[in-house]
Amino acid sequence: MRGFIAAVLVVVGLILVPFATVGVWTQRNLLDTEAFTDLSAEVLHQEPVRDALAKRLVDELVKRQPLLGLGRFVLEPAMREVLGTSQFEQIFRLAVSDMHRQLERGDDQLELNLDAMLPILRGLVAQVNGDLANQIPDSAGLPSITVVRKQQVPQVWFGVQVTREASWVFPLLMLLAFAAAVAIAHQHARTLVIVGFGVAVVCLLLALALRTGRDVLSDVTGPEVDVAAFDAAYDVVTDALVTQTLLLGGVGLVGGGVGVALLLRRSGRTRPTTWA
Repeated sequence: MRGFIAAVLVVVGLILVPFATVGVWTQRNLLDTEAFTDLSAEVLHQEPVRDALAKRLVDELVKRQPLLGLGRFVLEPAMREVLGTSQFEQIFRLAVSDMHRQLERGDDQLELNLDAMLPILRGLVAQVNGDLANQIPDSAGLPSITVVRKQQVPQVWFGVQVTREASWVFPLLMLLAFAAAVAIAHQHARTLVIVGFGVAVVCLLLALALRTGRDVLSDVTGPEVDVAAFDAAYDVVTDALVTQTLLLGGVGLVGGGVGVALLLRRSGRTRPTTWA
């Protein structure tokens, strides 16, 4: 019975590994406003993201002011230059902080309001074409930019909701399950080996799934999302999760190694049956 209970606890602990690592990552990167803002700023530093955002912003401006379409060849390079300035990064960080509040409220979509960057754009365009610059509104010229909808990536909303309600429950339950399994089992060292290497395998599979999952999600993001920008943003967002998962797998390998060492030590002390 002890062996059966230990086996059940090991299985439960391994099942909890993905929930535990995703829960910790969500707690650190999605629920903390400053960390969420820093992560978003890092995404903005990716060239495909800036190019896609510049094109999207110019599209929105042209929708509001159709005459601006004639000067698109000036607007797009100027917009890309704006997105690389420190002034825009401050505007972007404020907009992202507001978007984080949308995520906390559980809104159906995350939106960015970047109206404050229009005066910067006007100044740059004025250096090339004053008449074109005068057609750019000072404010209220851009609608809020929809970053992602809940129906596209419901896992983000689910992760935030579960983490907000459960916090560190999953990691704690995982550790308790493994500790109890090792303590209850007849063969402590052997169970430690199974737990350690089992955690390493699960973490490796999860890291591979995160990397290969980018292509799957790219196919369901919708036609309005630039694929190159999505891929670049996905890599930045999941890098911390992949690193954290691999670190947990490394801890599992260490634990498994300790178990192997204990088994070897015990086998070295066992007297052969041929001894008198």
